[in-house]
Amino acid sequence: MNSSNVFSGEGGGPVQAGVGIFFQQEGDGSVVVKTIVSGGSAEREGSVRVSDQILSVDEHKVVGEPLSVLRGLILGPQGSFVKLTFQRKDMGEVHTFDVRLMRGSAEYLQSLTSSKTIEDEIDQLRLQLRQALSHCSQDRDELDRLRKMLQTERDQSQMRERELELLQQENSRDLSQMNEALRTAEQGRREAETQLHPLQQREADLAEELNRQKEKERLRKEYIEELKKRHDDEKQRLEGLFLKEQAGRREDQVARLGGESQLGRIQSELSRLRTLEQGRREREDEYKDRMQQEMARLQDAIRTQDVVRTAIKETEVKISRYTGEYLQYTQQLVPPEEALDDDNLFLA
Repeated sequence: MNSSNVFSGEGGGPVQAGVGIFFQQEGDGSVVVKTIVSGGSAEREGSVRVSDQILSVDEHKVVGEPLSVLRGLILGPQGSFVKLTFQRKDMGEVHTFDVRLMRGSAEYLQSLTSSKTIEDEIDQLRLQLRQALSHCSQDRDELDRLRKMLQTERDQSQMRERELELLQQENSRDLSQMNEALRTAEQGRREAETQLHPLQQREADLAEELNRQKEKERLRKEYIEELKKRHDDEKQRLEGLFLKEQAGRREDQVARLGGESQLGRIQSELSRLRTLEQGRREREDEYKDRMQQEMARLQDAIRTQDVVRTAIKETEVKISRYTGEYLQYTQQLVPPEEALDDDNLFLA
């Protein structure tokens, strides 16, 4: 608080005067009574108290108005009257009241009632001097308080700067770790793709081999069918010969022996074909097992690739979230620019 915050209504010219009240403007814009001047119009009337909030002057609302407006409304010629409206909070209750006060200095008001002696004037001057010294002391206390607040704000600002530097260093380390993890994940993905390519080629080779085995199996089946047909034809021929040779015992016996020999050869051929069929089935089962193993390896490689992709996505999400939190925290740590408004106190 300095001299520009306080003004005296008795000052402004030989005929300008106020009502003997020091007003102070609060942080929310409201104006309250800080001090009542002894011998002034407000003290003589007796209704106004310290901390009362002024609402209007001659029906002009002054809530939220600057002190210059309030000063211009209250000051006026000595001997004239002004109507002030106040609001008071007492025991949790709020009530409003009007006061009609005469403008004039304490000396002017005193001269209207009685003549003053020299001793009274000296006492009045001493009282005014004590009031002035009291106001100076209050001004010094307010200045010390503002200096302490400024030093506290400076300390807090330095602390915020140090915290911001630490946070930036930590975020830089986290970002480096994230980038390293991303590079590792990318390298893993590339290795997985490199491993997957031979598996895909192996799968194509196995599929081609399976097609060749199926073609061989088809040819074997056609050969077996042809043998069966030949066997049936031979059997029919032998049966015909057997019927023809029944006319003679010797011829029948020779034909029967020849037929049995031929049948033995055919049965031997059938046994050999059954053995080949069994071997084919075993090889087919072996090929199927190998195919299943290769498919399982291929599925493992695909799952590995999916895990790597998921890790990359999670890493990118974490980087975005940390970057957003860092920017938000940086904005929150920026200290607001506060200016000390010294024009918040005056005397009307």
